[in-house]
Amino acid sequence: MKFIFSLFLLSLSLFAIAQPSEAEIRKQLTNAGTKSIKFSKSTGTRQWNSDIGNWEWVRGVEVIRKSDYPGIDLVVIGDVVYQYTGVGKYSYWKFRTISNQYLGIPNPTTAEIKNFLGKDWQKFYGYYFQKIIKEHTEPSLADDPKWFWHTPNSVEFKMKLKFDHIISYTEVETVETIWNVRLYRDDPKGEWKNFIAHRSQEASESKITGVQKYTMDQVKDLEKQTLAFTMSEQKAKQDAANLTKSIAVPAFTNAEEMVRFIHNILRHGTPDQFRAVMLQVLASGFFVEGSTVQLQSVQEQNLANVITAAYNNKATYKMMYCEKPSFKVENWGNSATRKTITITGAVNNCNTQFTIDRMAIGYIEGVAQTKLVILEYGIYVRQDQDAINFVNSFSDRRKLCPND
Repeated sequence: MKFIFSLFLLSLSLFAIAQPSEAEIRKQLTNAGTKSIKFSKSTGTRQWNSDIGNWEWVRGVEVIRKSDYPGIDLVVIGDVVYQYTGVGKYSYWKFRTISNQYLGIPNPTTAEIKNFLGKDWQKFYGYYFQKIIKEHTEPSLADDPKWFWHTPNSVEFKMKLKFDHIISYTEVETVETIWNVRLYRDDPKGEWKNFIAHRSQEASESKITGVQKYTMDQVKDLEKQTLAFTMSEQKAKQDAANLTKSIAVPAFTNAEEMVRFIHNILRHGTPDQFRAVMLQVLASGFFVEGSTVQLQSVQEQNLANVITAAYNNKATYKMMYCEKPSFKVENWGNSATRKTITITGAVNNCNTQFTIDRMAIGYIEGVAQTKLVILEYGIYVRQDQDAINFVNSFSDRRKLCPND
Protein backbone atom coordinates (compact mmCIF):
# COMPACT_ATOMS: atom_id res chain seq x y z
CA MET A 1 0.00 0.00 0.00
CA LYS A 2 2.85 2.37 0.84
CA PHE A 3 4.42 1.65 -2.57
CA ILE A 4 1.15 2.39 -4.42
CA PHE A 5 0.67 5.59 -2.44
CA SER A 6 4.18 6.67 -3.33
CA LEU A 7 3.45 6.09 -7.03
CA PHE A 8 0.28 8.16 -6.70
CA LEU A 9 2.20 11.03 -5.14
CA LEU A 10 4.79 10.75 -7.88
CA SER A 11 2.13 10.94 -10.60
CA LEU A 12 0.63 14.00 -8.96
CA SER A 13 4.06 15.56 -8.81
CA LEU A 14 4.71 14.83 -12.49
CA PHE A 15 1.32 16.32 -13.40
CA ALA A 16 2.04 19.45 -11.43
CA ILE A 17 5.42 19.80 -13.07
CA ALA A 18 3.96 19.15 -16.54
CA GLN A 19 1.35 21.89 -16.33
CA PRO A 20 2.21 24.60 -18.87
CA SER A 21 3.51 27.68 -17.13
CA GLU A 22 1.91 31.09 -17.52
CA ALA A 23 4.99 32.15 -19.41
CA GLU A 24 4.48 29.27 -21.86
CA ILE A 25 0.80 30.22 -22.33
CA ARG A 26 1.68 33.87 -22.90
CA LYS A 27 4.14 32.79 -25.56
CA GLN A 28 1.46 30.82 -27.41
CA LEU A 29 -1.18 33.57 -27.23
CA THR A 30 0.92 36.67 -27.79
CA ASN A 31 1.07 38.25 -31.23
CA ALA A 32 1.59 41.74 -32.61
CA GLY A 33 -1.88 42.88 -31.58
CA THR A 34 -1.90 41.49 -28.03
CA LYS A 35 -2.16 44.14 -25.32
CA SER A 36 -2.66 42.06 -22.16
CA ILE A 37 -3.32 38.54 -20.92
CA LYS A 38 -5.02 37.83 -17.61
CA PHE A 39 -5.38 34.33 -16.17
CA SER A 40 -8.31 32.88 -14.27
CA LYS A 41 -7.85 32.25 -10.57
CA SER A 42 -7.72 28.50 -11.18
CA THR A 43 -4.37 26.96 -12.02
CA GLY A 44 -6.08 24.92 -14.72
CA THR A 45 -8.06 21.71 -15.06
CA ARG A 46 -7.08 18.29 -16.31
CA GLN A 47 -10.01 16.68 -18.12
CA TRP A 48 -10.78 13.79 -20.43
CA ASN A 49 -11.75 14.57 -24.03
CA SER A 50 -13.91 11.62 -25.12
CA ASP A 51 -14.13 12.88 -28.72
CA ILE A 52 -10.42 12.32 -29.34
CA GLY A 53 -9.76 9.87 -26.50
CA ASN A 54 -7.07 11.83 -24.72
CA TRP A 55 -6.43 13.93 -21.62
CA GLU A 56 -6.20 17.67 -21.97
CA TRP A 57 -5.27 20.54 -19.70
CA VAL A 58 -7.40 23.70 -19.80
CA ARG A 59 -6.69 27.16 -18.37
CA GLY A 60 -9.06 30.12 -18.55
CA VAL A 61 -7.72 33.44 -19.83
CA GLU A 62 -8.85 36.91 -20.80
CA VAL A 63 -6.97 38.47 -23.70
CA ILE A 64 -7.18 42.11 -24.74
CA ARG A 65 -5.90 42.78 -28.22
CA LYS A 66 -6.23 45.27 -31.03
CA SER A 67 -9.23 44.58 -33.27
CA ASP A 68 -9.49 45.05 -37.00
CA TYR A 69 -11.26 48.34 -36.33
CA PRO A 70 -9.18 51.48 -35.59
CA GLY A 71 -9.35 52.64 -32.00
CA ILE A 72 -11.37 49.64 -30.80
CA ASP A 73 -9.91 46.84 -28.67
CA LEU A 74 -11.32 43.34 -28.41
CA VAL A 75 -11.70 41.44 -25.14
CA VAL A 76 -11.55 37.70 -25.75
CA ILE A 77 -12.48 35.32 -22.94
CA GLY A 78 -11.76 31.65 -23.45
CA ASP A 79 -9.74 28.57 -22.63
CA VAL A 80 -6.24 27.66 -23.72
CA VAL A 81 -6.16 23.90 -24.35
CA TYR A 82 -3.14 21.58 -24.20
CA GLN A 83 -3.16 17.92 -25.24
CA TYR A 84 -1.40 15.20 -23.22
CA THR A 85 1.58 13.78 -25.12
CA GLY A 86 2.71 11.19 -22.58
CA VAL A 87 5.28 11.00 -19.76
CA GLY A 88 3.58 13.85 -17.90
CA LYS A 89 3.95 16.29 -20.81
CA TYR A 90 1.44 18.49 -22.62
CA SER A 91 1.53 20.21 -26.01
CA TYR A 92 -0.42 23.35 -27.01
CA TRP A 93 -3.47 22.44 -29.09
CA LYS A 94 -5.82 25.40 -29.50
CA PHE A 95 -7.54 28.42 -27.99
CA ARG A 96 -11.27 27.91 -27.42
CA THR A 97 -13.16 31.23 -27.57
CA ILE A 98 -16.07 31.62 -25.15
CA SER A 99 -16.98 35.26 -25.73
CA ASN A 100 -15.92 38.39 -27.58
CA GLN A 101 -16.56 41.94 -26.38
CA TYR A 102 -15.39 45.16 -28.02
CA LEU A 103 -14.23 47.75 -25.50
CA GLY A 104 -16.41 50.83 -25.72
CA ILE A 105 -19.27 48.99 -27.45
CA PRO A 106 -21.86 47.93 -24.86
CA ASN A 107 -24.01 44.84 -25.16
CA PRO A 108 -27.58 45.72 -26.23
CA THR A 109 -30.00 46.13 -23.33
CA THR A 110 -32.94 43.81 -22.71
CA ALA A 111 -35.39 46.57 -23.68
CA GLU A 112 -33.46 47.32 -26.88
CA ILE A 113 -33.47 43.64 -27.84
CA LYS A 114 -37.18 43.12 -27.17
CA ASN A 115 -38.19 46.28 -29.02
CA PHE A 116 -36.24 45.20 -32.07
CA LEU A 117 -37.30 41.54 -32.07
CA GLY A 118 -40.89 42.63 -31.48
CA LYS A 119 -40.99 44.08 -34.97
CA ASP A 120 -41.17 40.53 -36.36
CA TRP A 121 -42.07 37.87 -33.79
CA GLN A 122 -42.99 35.49 -36.60
CA LYS A 123 -39.38 35.56 -37.77
CA PHE A 124 -38.10 35.15 -34.20
CA TYR A 125 -40.19 32.07 -33.42
CA GLY A 126 -40.03 30.54 -36.89
CA TYR A 127 -41.71 27.11 -37.00
CA TYR A 128 -42.90 27.47 -33.40
CA PHE A 129 -44.94 30.59 -34.25
CA GLN A 130 -47.65 28.24 -35.54
CA LYS A 131 -47.33 25.85 -32.58
CA ILE A 132 -46.90 27.82 -29.33
CA ILE A 133 -50.22 28.21 -27.49
CA LYS A 134 -48.94 29.66 -24.22
CA GLU A 135 -45.85 31.57 -23.10
CA HIS A 136 -45.13 31.04 -19.41
CA THR A 137 -42.62 33.88 -19.55
CA GLU A 138 -41.65 36.38 -22.21
CA PRO A 139 -38.41 35.72 -24.09
CA SER A 140 -35.58 37.08 -21.95
CA LEU A 141 -31.80 36.99 -21.80
CA ALA A 142 -30.43 33.63 -20.66
CA ASP A 143 -28.82 33.48 -17.24
CA ASP A 144 -25.54 33.27 -19.16
CA PRO A 145 -26.17 35.05 -22.50
CA LYS A 146 -22.72 34.08 -23.81
CA TRP A 147 -22.28 37.36 -25.64
CA PHE A 148 -20.19 36.89 -28.76
CA TRP A 149 -19.36 39.87 -30.95
CA HIS A 150 -18.44 38.72 -34.44
CA THR A 151 -17.84 42.33 -35.47
CA PRO A 152 -18.81 45.71 -33.97
CA ASN A 153 -21.90 45.41 -36.18
CA SER A 154 -22.94 41.88 -35.24
CA VAL A 155 -23.48 40.30 -31.84
CA GLU A 156 -24.69 36.83 -30.92
CA PHE A 157 -26.27 35.81 -27.61
CA LYS A 158 -28.73 33.43 -25.96
CA MET A 159 -32.28 33.97 -24.75
CA LYS A 160 -34.43 31.69 -22.61
CA LEU A 161 -38.06 30.75 -23.19
CA LYS A 162 -40.68 28.60 -21.50
CA PHE A 163 -43.81 27.73 -23.43
CA ASP A 164 -46.50 25.17 -24.28
CA HIS A 165 -46.57 24.02 -27.89
CA ILE A 166 -48.58 21.54 -29.93
CA ILE A 167 -46.45 18.50 -30.82
CA SER A 168 -49.12 16.18 -32.27
CA TYR A 169 -52.84 15.91 -32.97
CA THR A 170 -53.39 15.02 -29.31
CA GLU A 171 -50.40 16.34 -27.32
CA VAL A 172 -49.09 19.62 -25.96
CA GLU A 173 -45.58 19.84 -24.53
CA THR A 174 -44.22 22.29 -21.95
CA VAL A 175 -40.56 23.07 -22.49
CA GLU A 176 -37.85 25.36 -21.14
CA THR A 177 -35.34 26.06 -23.87
CA ILE A 178 -32.69 28.38 -25.28
CA TRP A 179 -32.92 30.53 -28.40
CA ASN A 180 -29.77 31.56 -30.28
CA VAL A 181 -30.04 35.13 -31.58
CA ARG A 182 -27.74 37.23 -33.73
CA LEU A 183 -28.25 40.93 -34.46
CA TYR A 184 -26.88 42.91 -37.41
CA ARG A 185 -26.43 46.60 -38.17
CA ASP A 186 -24.52 48.77 -40.64
CA ASP A 187 -22.71 51.02 -38.17
CA PRO A 188 -21.56 50.60 -34.54
CA LYS A 189 -23.52 53.73 -33.62
CA GLY A 190 -26.53 52.85 -35.77
CA GLU A 191 -29.78 51.01 -35.18
CA TRP A 192 -30.09 47.24 -35.49
CA LYS A 193 -31.29 46.35 -39.00
CA ASN A 194 -31.72 42.57 -39.10
CA PHE A 195 -31.54 39.40 -37.03
CA ILE A 196 -31.57 35.63 -37.19
CA ALA A 197 -32.99 33.46 -34.42
CA HIS A 198 -33.56 29.77 -33.87
CA ARG A 199 -34.04 27.25 -31.10
CA SER A 200 -30.82 25.73 -29.78
CA GLN A 201 -30.14 22.19 -30.95
CA GLU A 202 -28.09 21.39 -27.85
CA ALA A 203 -29.87 18.75 -25.76
CA SER A 204 -28.48 20.34 -22.59
CA GLU A 205 -30.27 23.60 -23.43
CA SER A 206 -33.81 22.16 -23.48
CA LYS A 207 -35.82 20.69 -20.64
CA ILE A 208 -39.27 19.14 -21.12
CA THR A 209 -41.31 19.74 -17.98
CA GLY A 210 -44.60 18.15 -19.02
CA VAL A 211 -46.78 16.67 -21.76
CA GLN A 212 -50.56 17.15 -21.71
CA LYS A 213 -53.00 14.84 -23.51
CA TYR A 214 -56.06 16.15 -25.37
CA THR A 215 -58.60 14.95 -27.90
CA MET A 216 -58.15 15.89 -31.55
CA ASP A 217 -61.11 18.29 -31.29
CA GLN A 218 -59.56 20.00 -28.28
CA VAL A 219 -56.22 20.43 -30.06
CA LYS A 220 -58.06 21.88 -33.04
CA ASP A 221 -59.54 24.50 -30.72
CA LEU A 222 -56.11 25.11 -29.17
CA GLU A 223 -54.81 26.02 -32.63
CA LYS A 224 -56.84 29.21 -32.27
CA GLN A 225 -54.61 30.11 -29.31
CA THR A 226 -51.28 29.90 -31.15
CA LEU A 227 -49.05 32.95 -31.38
CA ALA A 228 -49.69 33.05 -35.13
CA PHE A 229 -53.47 33.20 -34.68
CA THR A 230 -53.64 35.47 -31.64
CA MET A 231 -51.10 38.04 -32.88
CA SER A 232 -52.71 38.14 -36.33
CA GLU A 233 -56.14 38.41 -34.73
CA GLN A 234 -55.03 41.28 -32.54
CA LYS A 235 -53.56 43.16 -35.50
CA ALA A 236 -56.57 42.43 -37.71
CA LYS A 237 -58.97 43.71 -35.04
CA GLN A 238 -56.98 46.91 -34.65
CA ASP A 239 -56.82 47.41 -38.41
CA ALA A 240 -60.55 46.74 -38.74
CA ALA A 241 -61.31 49.18 -35.92
CA ASN A 242 -59.24 51.87 -37.63
CA LEU A 243 -60.98 51.21 -40.96
CA THR A 244 -64.42 51.36 -39.36
CA LYS A 245 -63.71 54.95 -38.34
CA SER A 246 -63.60 55.88 -42.03
CA ILE A 247 -67.19 54.84 -42.81
CA ALA A 248 -70.44 53.84 -41.12
CA VAL A 249 -72.04 50.70 -42.53
CA PRO A 250 -75.81 50.53 -41.99
CA ALA A 251 -77.84 47.45 -41.10
CA PHE A 252 -79.18 46.56 -44.56
CA THR A 253 -82.81 45.51 -44.87
CA ASN A 254 -82.47 43.88 -48.30
CA ALA A 255 -79.86 42.72 -50.81
CA GLU A 256 -80.57 45.54 -53.28
CA GLU A 257 -79.84 48.14 -50.62
CA MET A 258 -76.51 46.50 -49.82
CA VAL A 259 -75.43 46.33 -53.47
CA ARG A 260 -76.31 49.97 -54.13
CA PHE A 261 -74.30 50.99 -51.06
CA ILE A 262 -71.25 49.01 -52.19
CA HIS A 263 -71.62 50.33 -55.74
CA ASN A 264 -71.53 53.89 -54.39
CA ILE A 265 -68.36 53.13 -52.35
CA LEU A 266 -66.70 51.62 -55.43
CA ARG A 267 -67.39 54.81 -57.39
CA HIS A 268 -66.87 57.51 -54.78
CA GLY A 269 -65.17 55.92 -51.80
CA THR A 270 -61.59 54.99 -51.01
CA PRO A 271 -59.87 51.59 -50.93
CA ASP A 272 -59.91 51.69 -47.11
CA GLN A 273 -63.63 52.44 -47.03
CA PHE A 274 -64.35 49.61 -49.46
CA ARG A 275 -62.28 47.19 -47.39
CA ALA A 276 -64.04 48.31 -44.20
CA VAL A 277 -67.43 47.60 -45.80
CA MET A 278 -66.41 44.20 -47.14
CA LEU A 279 -65.04 43.05 -43.78
CA GLN A 280 -68.48 43.73 -42.31
CA VAL A 281 -70.63 42.15 -45.05
CA LEU A 282 -68.67 39.09 -46.18
CA ALA A 283 -69.96 35.70 -44.99
CA SER A 284 -68.03 33.75 -42.34
CA GLY A 285 -66.65 31.37 -44.96
CA PHE A 286 -64.34 34.12 -46.24
CA PHE A 287 -62.56 34.31 -42.87
CA VAL A 288 -60.10 32.16 -40.99
CA GLU A 289 -62.03 29.76 -38.78
CA GLY A 290 -62.72 31.36 -35.42
CA SER A 291 -62.19 34.93 -36.64
CA THR A 292 -64.42 37.68 -37.95
CA VAL A 293 -61.56 39.94 -39.03
CA GLN A 294 -58.83 37.68 -40.49
CA LEU A 295 -59.53 36.81 -44.11
CA GLN A 296 -58.23 33.54 -45.48
CA SER A 297 -55.06 34.14 -47.47
CA VAL A 298 -56.71 33.46 -50.83
CA GLN A 299 -59.60 35.78 -49.95
CA GLU A 300 -57.18 38.45 -48.79
CA GLN A 301 -55.45 38.27 -52.16
CA ASN A 302 -58.79 38.36 -54.03
CA LEU A 303 -59.83 41.48 -52.13
CA ALA A 304 -56.48 43.12 -52.84
CA ASN A 305 -56.89 42.33 -56.56
CA VAL A 306 -60.35 43.87 -56.59
CA ILE A 307 -59.09 47.03 -54.87
CA THR A 308 -56.34 47.36 -57.46
CA ALA A 309 -58.77 46.87 -60.33
CA ALA A 310 -61.42 49.20 -58.93
CA TYR A 311 -59.24 52.06 -57.70
CA ASN A 312 -55.61 51.80 -58.78
CA ASN A 313 -55.41 50.48 -62.35
CA LYS A 314 -55.47 52.16 -65.77
CA ALA A 315 -59.25 52.16 -65.71
CA THR A 316 -61.26 52.47 -62.50
CA TYR A 317 -64.66 51.20 -61.45
CA LYS A 318 -65.96 54.76 -61.59
CA MET A 319 -64.84 55.04 -65.22
CA MET A 320 -66.45 51.77 -66.32
CA TYR A 321 -69.74 51.97 -64.36
CA CYS A 322 -72.48 54.59 -64.39
CA GLU A 323 -73.80 56.33 -61.29
CA LYS A 324 -77.22 54.73 -61.87
CA PRO A 325 -76.57 51.49 -63.74
CA SER A 326 -79.09 48.81 -64.55
CA PHE A 327 -79.44 46.03 -61.98
CA LYS A 328 -80.48 42.48 -62.74
CA VAL A 329 -81.91 40.62 -59.72
CA GLU A 330 -82.24 36.84 -59.75
CA ASN A 331 -84.00 35.02 -56.91
CA TRP A 332 -82.87 31.54 -56.03
CA GLY A 333 -85.77 29.14 -56.35
CA ASN A 334 -84.83 27.00 -53.36
CA SER A 335 -84.28 30.00 -51.05
CA ALA A 336 -86.66 32.70 -49.92
CA THR A 337 -83.88 35.20 -49.26
CA ARG A 338 -80.92 34.38 -51.51
CA LYS A 339 -80.41 36.65 -54.51
CA THR A 340 -77.79 37.22 -57.18
CA ILE A 341 -77.58 40.83 -58.30
CA THR A 342 -75.66 41.84 -61.41
CA ILE A 343 -74.55 45.42 -62.08
CA THR A 344 -74.18 46.16 -65.78
CA GLY A 345 -71.17 48.24 -66.76
CA ALA A 346 -71.11 51.23 -69.11
CA VAL A 347 -69.30 49.10 -71.74
CA ASN A 348 -70.00 45.62 -73.00
CA ASN A 349 -68.59 42.59 -71.15
CA CYS A 350 -68.05 44.54 -67.95
CA ASN A 351 -70.32 43.35 -65.17
CA THR A 352 -70.15 43.05 -61.38
CA GLN A 353 -72.04 40.41 -59.45
CA PHE A 354 -72.98 39.69 -55.83
CA THR A 355 -74.76 36.69 -54.33
CA ILE A 356 -76.38 37.68 -51.04
CA ASP A 357 -78.38 35.83 -48.40
CA ARG A 358 -79.47 36.15 -44.80
CA MET A 359 -77.26 33.97 -42.59
CA ALA A 360 -77.17 33.03 -38.90
CA ILE A 361 -74.59 34.95 -36.84
CA GLY A 362 -75.30 33.63 -33.34
CA TYR A 363 -77.82 33.84 -30.54
CA ILE A 364 -79.17 36.39 -28.08
CA GLU A 365 -81.08 34.90 -25.16
CA GLY A 366 -81.45 31.71 -27.17
CA VAL A 367 -82.93 33.51 -30.18
CA ALA A 368 -81.12 33.03 -33.49
CA GLN A 369 -79.74 36.25 -35.00
CA THR A 370 -79.27 36.77 -38.73
CA LYS A 371 -77.91 39.40 -41.09
CA LEU A 372 -77.46 39.89 -44.79
CA VAL A 373 -74.04 38.76 -46.03
CA ILE A 374 -72.22 38.32 -49.32
CA LEU A 375 -71.73 34.64 -50.24
CA GLU A 376 -69.96 35.27 -53.56
CA TYR A 377 -68.77 38.34 -55.42
CA GLY A 378 -67.02 39.25 -58.62
CA ILE A 379 -66.08 42.83 -59.41
CA TYR A 380 -64.79 43.26 -62.94
CA VAL A 381 -63.27 46.38 -64.49
CA ARG A 382 -62.13 46.21 -68.11
CA GLN A 383 -58.56 47.42 -68.53
CA ASP A 384 -58.12 46.98 -72.29
CA GLN A 385 -57.37 50.05 -74.34
CA ASP A 386 -60.44 49.65 -76.55
CA ALA A 387 -62.77 49.91 -73.56
CA ILE A 388 -60.85 52.92 -72.24
CA ASN A 389 -60.97 54.62 -75.67
CA PHE A 390 -64.71 53.96 -75.91
CA VAL A 391 -65.47 55.56 -72.54
CA ASN A 392 -63.17 58.53 -73.19
CA SER A 393 -64.75 59.17 -76.62
CA PHE A 394 -67.85 60.73 -75.01
CA SER A 395 -67.59 64.49 -74.66
CA ASP A 396 -70.51 64.39 -72.24
CA ARG A 397 -70.62 61.54 -69.69
CA ARG A 398 -74.43 61.72 -69.70
CA LYS A 399 -74.43 60.39 -73.22
CA LEU A 400 -72.73 57.24 -71.93
CA CYS A 401 -74.88 57.11 -68.78
CA PRO A 402 -78.24 58.73 -69.60
CA ASN A 403 -79.80 57.82 -66.24
CA ASP A 404 -77.18 59.76 -64.33
